[in-house]
Amino acid sequence: MKCVIALMLAALPLYCYAGSGCPFVEKMVKTTLNSNVSTAEYIDVLKHYINDERTELAVVEFKNCFLSQSEETLRNVVEMMVISISSYLLFKITLWELAGSKFLTNEGKATDIYALKVI
Repeated sequence: MKCVIALMLAALPLYCYAGSGCPFVEKMVKTTLNSNVSTAEYIDVLKHYINDERTELAVVEFKNCFLSQSEETLRNVVEMMVISISSYLLFKITLWELAGSKFLTNEGKATDIYALKVI
């Protein structure tokens, strides 16, 4: 069982490298940070991952944390997530050419360049 979990965790980054990023993670971040998405809609999106009432309460509390934030704060969190994920991809792959040609789109490269300037 541990071997299966290890293989799944090893395959997740490869899945996320395909295309401009990981669509599942991007969707979940956008859904979590979107103040127009109600708690009920958020639970509906995550219903496959909610197994019991305690998990549902945790999901509701998590979503409510973001619902109480200002739009500016939510935009900053989205920007931070993009920079964090893109920078992780850049530094995970040591060769800039390899990262640029195979794993990052032009938008991702621009984000990484911005992140490096900020750092």
